Amino acid sequence: MKSFKEAYPDKDAIKKRFDNVLRGSFKDFLDSTHVRRQAVIGSRRYFAVATVFSLAMLPFLYYAYPLYGTLIGDILYGVCMIWILIVLLASREWFTNTLLLAKEVNMALVPVISNTIDKSVMYTHDTDHREETKQFLIDSELMTTEHIDVDADDMFTIYGERDITIRELLVTERMRDAKGRETARTLFKGVFVVTTLADMYAAKTFISTDTDRVGFAHLKFWDSLFTRSEVQETTLEWNDFENHLHVATSDPLVARELLTPSFMQDLYDWWQEHKLNMRIAVHGDKFYMLLPEATIKIGVSTTSTDAGKIIRYAWSLVQPMWRTLTLLEDVSGKK
Repeated sequence: MKSFKEAYPDKDAIKKRFDNVLRGSFKDFLDSTHVRRQAVIGSRRYFAVATVFSLAMLPFLYYAYPLYGTLIGDILYGVCMIWILIVLLASREWFTNTLLLAKEVNMALVPVISNTIDKSVMYTHDTDHREETKQFLIDSELMTTEHIDVDADDMFTIYGERDITIRELLVTERMRDAKGRETARTLFKGVFVVTTLADMYAAKTFISTDTDRVGFAHLKFWDSLFTRSEVQETTLEWNDFENHLHVATSDPLVARELLTPSFMQDLYDWWQEHKLNMRIAVHGDKFYMLLPEATIKIGVSTTSTDAGKIIRYAWSLVQPMWRTLTLLEDVSGKK
């Protein structure tokens, strides 16, 4: 039986598989989300009509201002207040239906994702795992900046010998500008991968990119680790890898055991393709990864029935899953 990496050695292979699966199940996908999709479209139109009608009343009310305080004037202003209430209720209905559609779309895509990667997959809404995700991020030590806000979105669990969770994550840092006003800047947006490895590694090992020191995180990433542990940067034997990707560990021998040639090659290929900052940490048998993915929109769906738009949305979920499964297979040492 082929391994996952042998079956899908590159992005073109997994994309071809994904396209075939989605096309075969596209009608079932539309049927399963039809009712909610129509509700979103209907509530959006209702909100638009109510808003336009309310705006059209403003000039009329302006010219009717001299009648304010009279019976006719009070009726006119009462009607205006009613329409404002209608607009608010319409917007609430639109928002609620959109959130429900987002859940239904993700649930409907689970069979597509599962058939694409040949593994069982489960979708979980954000409110069911948000606190757990925040704790995992703390345990990973991949974000050591103070005064950060962590927003965890929806999660997909890939079942196998060891379950893999892939969670959408947005991390922002609270700051103050020169005038003392509080602002926020984005430190990370993408997926946060958490899983348990087959082997136990008696060290802490961190992998980051060269630009990460002044990039999406903060300048003192490695320094903050040094003050709490014996983690130090280590030298490997692949110059191209070390020119862009840096490794710090509390035990260089353990790091070399973990970083197999295939793992470094795939990680290097990912860097060459994306040129984005990523972080990986291995603590004992726990594997954590922050994988930037600007296109991912787990918590947002589309009301479109256009195949191209739905394919692009679903692909934003499948791509980081494929990359995660490939890297974890490299770590496990499977051939």
